[in-house]
Formats: sequence, C-alpha cells, structure tokens
Amino acid sequence: MYSFRGRRIRKKLQKKRLTASFDTIFLAHVENLLRQAGIPAEQRNQFSAGGLGELPAMDVMPELWVEATAYTKADDILSQVIRDRDINEKPVWICPQCGESIEGQFSQCWQCGHWLEEEK
Repeated sequence: MYSFRGRRIRKKLQKKRLTASFDTIFLAHVENLLRQAGIPAEQRNQFSAGGLGELPAMDVMPELWVEATAYTKADDILSQVIRDRDINEKPVWICPQCGESIEGQFSQCWQCGHWLEEEK
C-alpha cells in the first residue's frame, strides 16, 4: 500500500490468466506449485459451473490467474507440470492370460485378476 496525503492507496496489480480447466484438482495443484515458487496465484470461477447450460462453457470454466510480471515464470512451471503428466501416462497393456486390453494406470487385469508384476 502507498500513502498519499494521509490516505492509503492500494497499488493495482495487473493480472493475467494463466490457464483454465474444469479439472479443479489440477488447477489447485498448479496453484500450490506456483505459491511454492513465490508466485502469487488465484483461482477464479471455482463455483460458477452451476451456470453451465445457461451460460457458455468458456464463461464458467475455472481459471488460474497470476500477476502479469510473473507470467513467464508461471507459464514455465505450468508447461513442466503438463510435460510431467504426459510422461507419467502409462501405455495400455494386454493381459497375457486372457488377452484383455487394460489401461496403463492399472496393474491388475479386471477380467481374470492377473497381476502385471507377475510378468517381471
């Protein structure tokens, strides 16, 4: 805050939208990482999804905003989070026992109960 003739004046900070997503857990994770890096961040439209249908989806999508001066650093952190998330996605695997196609995040076949680790 600044003082001008005895009155307090708040400095208006310029904010810039970093990203938007209906995945609020992802937004909270990115917000936490930004705060750990010393970048103030705020979520907007967290509770506006109730208007979906009456309002366009882009108008009610939760958003993450940062100060304009820290945008480049914040965007680098966001890019790293997205890159890490994509790298950690495991490929689909085929159960050797029953031939069922299983998504990569699962280590046991839902059809026959065969464990992926049994192959190693």
